[in-house]
Parts: sequence; C-alpha cells; structure tokens
Amino acid sequence: ITGRSEEIGSEVDMRNVGLMVSNRRKFLANSIAGFGLLAGASRLLGQAFDHAIIGSYTSIPGYGLVQAIELIRQLGFQTIEMHPMGVAEPRPGLSPGFQFDRLSEEERRKIKSAVAGFRHVSTHLPFADLHCFSAYEPIAEFSVKQIDIALKASAYIGAEVATIHAQAPRQQTLEQIWPVMLERFRRWGDIAKEAGLRLAIETGYPRSVRDYVRLIQGIDHESVGATIDVGHQGGYAELVSRVRPEERGTPKGIKAYNDVTHEIIDRLGPKVFHFHVHDIEPDTWEEHKPLYYGFVDYPRLLRKLREIRYTGLLVFELVGPASERSKHLADSKRKLEEYLAEA
Repeated sequence: ITGRSEEIGSEVDMRNVGLMVSNRRKFLANSIAGFGLLAGASRLLGQAFDHAIIGSYTSIPGYGLVQAIELIRQLGFQTIEMHPMGVAEPRPGLSPGFQFDRLSEEERRKIKSAVAGFRHVSTHLPFADLHCFSAYEPIAEFSVKQIDIALKASAYIGAEVATIHAQAPRQQTLEQIWPVMLERFRRWGDIAKEAGLRLAIETGYPRSVRDYVRLIQGIDHESVGATIDVGHQGGYAELVSRVRPEERGTPKGIKAYNDVTHEIIDRLGPKVFHFHVHDIEPDTWEEHKPLYYGFVDYPRLLRKLREIRYTGLLVFELVGPASERSKHLADSKRKLEEYLAEA
C-alpha cells in the first residue's frame, strides 16, 4: 500500500509540474501577445493622419458635375463626395449631381470613370424636397424610393460611406415618428451593408445631443453610424441652454459650441463614421465658411479623433460664390493639412 501511495503521489506531482509548465507557457504567450497589441496600438497612435482623407463635395452652384469633379481633382484632393441627386448639367444657382435611375448605362460609366482616380469616394444622399417620415404615404413612399436609388448609385461609383439626413417631420412629434425612423434606417442599413458601404446620419436632427445619440444607438445596426457636421450643433437644446445669443462670439460661446461637438463624439465613439468640415462665423454662428475664423478648434478636434482612432474621412462643405470656391477650398485644404500634421 505504501509503495502504491508513493507512485500515486509521484504521478500527482508530475501532473502538477506539467500543469505549472503549461500555465507558464500560456502566461508567456499571453504576455507576448499583450506586448504586441500594445506595440501595435502605440504605432497606431504614433502615425500621422493620411492627408488623403481630406476631401470636398461637388456641390458647387453653377458648375456641371464633370467640371466640379475636375476642379476638386486639380486642387489635389484625393477624396470626393458626390451627390446622387439633381442633374449633371450646369444650372445657375443649383449644385450639380446625378439622378441614377434616369441615366443611360453610358452616362453611368462616364460618371464612374470620372471619380475612378480618387482614393476615397463618399456620397450625400438626397434631402431637398423629401419627407421620408411623412404621415402621407404617397409622399413618404416617393421619398424613400429616392434614398433607395441613391444608395444603389453610391454602391455603383464605389462609395465607402453615404451621409443621410434625419429630416424633421411635419405635423408630427419626434416620438410619433420614432418607430418609423428606426425601421427605415435599419432597412437602409441592410441595403448599405449588402452594398459594402456604411450609412451615416448627419447631425442636426433630432434637435438635441441626447435624442441624436439615442437615435443612433436605438437603430443598433453595424452599418449605421454618424456623420458629424461641425456646424450643425447650433440649434441643439444643450447648446442653446448654455449660450445666450449675445454670447455666441465670445470665448465662452465658442468653447461651448466645440464642447457639444466633443460630447457627441465621446458618446458615440466608434459609431462616428464621417465628418463634414468647415468653419463658423462667430457672431452669427453661420456655418459652412472657409477655415478663416478659427471658431472650430481643429487641433483639439483632431486630438480627439486620434484618441478614438477615427478612420473616416474629412470632407469640406463650403458655401459662397462659386467664383471664390477654388481659392477657399485650396486655402482651407492647406490649413487642415497643417492641423493634421501637428495632431
């Protein structure tokens, strides 16, 4: 009995030794993997932003679509945002675009070829005269169809992300249309996923940070996230409650505006898919200006984007006379590149 006990004890000891060796190996392997992840994260955080993510949209009033594309190319942009709405021919006061379902196959190929040289392509889906959440079914059906067509167009030209507006309803409250909004955005998210792109809902509506974030989170779709327009927070309840009209251009008002943008980023994190960039006139909070005033704190914003490991695009949306658009885009591009280099 004693001999057998010693044998059993020896076997137990050997098993324990084997287990200890195995655990040590696992510990070392996990440690090495952990150091690898940390090193990878360190390299990621140390990398400069690629200037190719800076782009411009083609919405230049009075220009034809091909003319607008060529201007953006000549200015050295490697990202372009297209508008799958409107017409390609130049029309006074209107921005060029294209209505995908009304183009011949040859016309479609021409547009696709025109953007082929850009590294990144995004789209802004239709919004003018549409009411996707209307209580009147014929109006809602027509509007939803236009979004469906524009998503198909986005996939055709190779877009990575498509921006969409959550339009304010008429004669209905936000809560009344809430279930419809969730259902339609999830459906569009399915279409986007199937097409290999992402759908990004632009800031502006709902009219509070709380409800905007609640919408993105409530949709709960892997292919649906946010486009943050740096100038669309002016009407948000959280900002209006903090800043009186006469305080808009003061350091307090400017900081509060930037703070609200950062609040959205902090609350959505990886759900931030896309950015529309420009500057804001301090006293009026008029948006879509060239990078002139320094209202939008881009050094702070880019540090935040690095912190959340943002991998999306930065697309300029500038307004103003078409005759000045080339200069404003060139100047703003140069300034944003400087900010990116310093971030």
